[in-house]
Amino acid sequence: MDYQGLPPVDAFIASTPEAAVPALLEALGPGKPRAVAARTVKPFKPEGDKLTVDHLADALRRAVGARLCSLTHVSLSWNSASWPLRHPLDYLGSDGGGGVGGGPGISVGAALALQGSGRLPLAVCGDGDFLMGVTALWTAAHYKIPLLMVIANNCSFFNDELHQERVARIRGRPVENRWVGQRITEPDIDIAAMARAQGAQGFGPVTAIGDLATTFEKAIAAVEAGAIAVVDVRVEPSYTAAMTAVMTRKSD
Repeated sequence: MDYQGLPPVDAFIASTPEAAVPALLEALGPGKPRAVAARTVKPFKPEGDKLTVDHLADALRRAVGARLCSLTHVSLSWNSASWPLRHPLDYLGSDGGGGVGGGPGISVGAALALQGSGRLPLAVCGDGDFLMGVTALWTAAHYKIPLLMVIANNCSFFNDELHQERVARIRGRPVENRWVGQRITEPDIDIAAMARAQGAQGFGPVTAIGDLATTFEKAIAAVEAGAIAVVDVRVEPSYTAAMTAVMTRKSD
C-alpha cells in the first residue's frame, strides 16, 4: 500500500498538467508523424424507463450544453461513459483516501478555486454523502460561491447495503435484510429544504425523467445568477455492473 504517498519520479514538477504538458511538448520538439487509428465512441444512451443516474447524467449534460464545466465530485453510482472528458479541469477527481461525506466540502472548495475561470462548478453527490456534509453549503452561501449540486438520491446508504449483502452471503445469512440500518426512508428527507436552510436554492424532488431537463435549466440559471443550487433527483438504487460485482462478490 502507498498510504497516499507520492510515486517515485525522476523529476518532480510542482505545476498543474495544463501548464506543464504544453511546455514539455515544446521542449521535446516535433516527433515523427505516425498514423493513429480512428476511435469510434458509441453514443451514450440511458436504458429503461425508471429514473436512474444514467438518465440524470444524460439530461444534465444536455442542460449544460456548450458551457465549460468542471465535475467537482461524482457519486459511486456514476457511469463514466455518460460524460466525455476533454480537458484536465473537466473532472477534478474523487475523495482522497476514500473520505466519507466529503462531496459537499470538496465541491465548495473547488468552486472557490474555479471562480473567474468561466467554468460551471458541478457536483453530483449521493444522498448519504450530502447529508454528512450539507453544512458546507452554508460556507458557499456566506462567501457567495456559486455552485450546482445534484443529489443522486436513492434514499439509502446503498454502498453499505451492498456491503451488508456481501457479508450476509459469506456468513450464510439472509441477504434480504441488507437494507436494515441503511435505508433513508419513512420519513423521506427533504433534501431541497435542507439546502434552503443553508442559504442555497433547493429544487425537487424530481421523480420523473421528463422533468429533469427543465429543472436542470432552472438550476443552472440560478447558479449563473450567483446562487448555490441543489437539485434532489430520486434515482433507482443501482450501480454499474462492474461496481455491483465488486461489492457483492462472494469470498473465495
